[in-house]
Amino acid sequence: MPWLCTFRLRALLPCLLTLLTAACNAPPAASSAPDVAGAHPLPADVTSISALAEEGRGESYEFHIRYPDLPPEWSALIQALHAYAAQRKQEFLDALPAPAERTASTPPAALDLEFDIARRTEDFVSVLARETMHSSTDTAPRIASFVMRTTDGKILSIVDLFATPDAALQALSDESRRQLEGRYEASLRQSAGDGNAPAPSLKRMQEGVQRGTQASVGNFSVFFIDGIDSKAIGLTLIFPQAQLAATSGGEQQVEVPAKVFYHLLKPEYRDAFAIDTAELKPGVR
Repeated sequence: MPWLCTFRLRALLPCLLTLLTAACNAPPAASSAPDVAGAHPLPADVTSISALAEEGRGESYEFHIRYPDLPPEWSALIQALHAYAAQRKQEFLDALPAPAERTASTPPAALDLEFDIARRTEDFVSVLARETMHSSTDTAPRIASFVMRTTDGKILSIVDLFATPDAALQALSDESRRQLEGRYEASLRQSAGDGNAPAPSLKRMQEGVQRGTQASVGNFSVFFIDGIDSKAIGLTLIFPQAQLAATSGGEQQVEVPAKVFYHLLKPEYRDAFAIDTAELKPGVR
């Protein structure tokens, strides 16, 4: 009978709707397919980064980088330090031997890089970077310096200070050679015992100092503007031992008073240095 069919259809509709709703809301079936090899990456190298330090380690290597606590307004200097650190870190990692070339006896490679404020005057701040590296082919310690004028955030190379860079480099060369030759000669004579250093030793020393202090930008790339919370009083030049072809004595620092180069400074930098005008007279040392 038609009315009976209609009644049965109406009775079945709620059941069908309930079944459809349950099917739509059911969670998807878990896949039974096995994990694909390599789908999960290997553990990453451990790296820790903060405002004042960066450390990392991986298979057969580690590095440690430490920064000075600098005010935010010295952003140009902060960026320069971090850029240098990133470059040195990348060069260190690129030089690591491939896993296939390592053996059980291969020592872990290590990079230690530290930045410290070396000088601070009224107008300049100087930061020194010292780096030591230990690897299967150890390299000599490396140093670098960063000098910024705090009034405008300009990062300076040594030639940026001077109106006539060639003349300034020659003046610094002459003064550095004078001081270093005297220092090394005194040491050689003391080592000789009788005060008479062997002529060949003196000659080798003089040749090494002359090459290491030639008037080129590269020979004077590591420097500070000297002074302590006041006007600058001069420059400190730093020479690695290898640069002077020395077999002992380590790194050498030469302090050059402002009177040696004051007349060669650019006008905008002269007021940053304290100088007694009497010292500028000819013949005064």
